[in-house]
Amino acid sequence: MATEKSEPNTGLILKVVVFAVVTLLLIRSGLVAYYDDAAKAEEQRKWGDAKPVALMSLRADEQQRLTSGPMPIDKAKEQMAAQGRMGVSPMIAPSISRDVAPLQGWSKMPGEAPSAMMALPEPPPSAMASVDAGPLASDAAAPHAAPDAAAPKAPPPRPKRP
Repeated sequence: MATEKSEPNTGLILKVVVFAVVTLLLIRSGLVAYYDDAAKAEEQRKWGDAKPVALMSLRADEQQRLTSGPMPIDKAKEQMAAQGRMGVSPMIAPSISRDVAPLQGWSKMPGEAPSAMMALPEPPPSAMASVDAGPLASDAAAPHAAPDAAAPKAPPPRPKRP
C-alpha cells in the first residue's frame, strides 16, 4: 500500500478557513440587516401611521377646560405673578418646621438635636408690641447678661497652609 509522505499545505488551508469565516460573517450581517429593515417597514405600516385618537382627545379636553371656566389659566398666571400668594391661609402657608426627629437620627443610632430647635419659637414682633407694657421696675434692678451670652461661639480660625 502506498502512502504520501508530504507535509500538508497549511498556508492554503489557513486561506480557505479565513475566506469561509469572512464570507459567513458578511452573509449573516446582510441577512440581519435585510430582515431588520423588513420588520421595521411592517411595523411602520401597521402602527406608524395610526394617530393616538384617545390621547389627542384627552389633550384637547384638558386645553378646553384650562382656557374656559371661572378663571382661565392665562389670567390665573398673570394674577399670581402680579399679586403673589397674598392672603393665603395659615394652614397652607410655608413655615419653619419644629420637627426634631430627623435631627435626632435613627433610633438604633440616636444623635442629639440642636438646642435651638428644641426651644419654643419666639412670637412675632407685632404680637409682642401689642402685649408689651414696657419695662418693669424689677427689670431695672436685675443684672443683665451680655447681649451675645447665649449666642453660639464661632470656631477659632484655621491656620493657613503654606
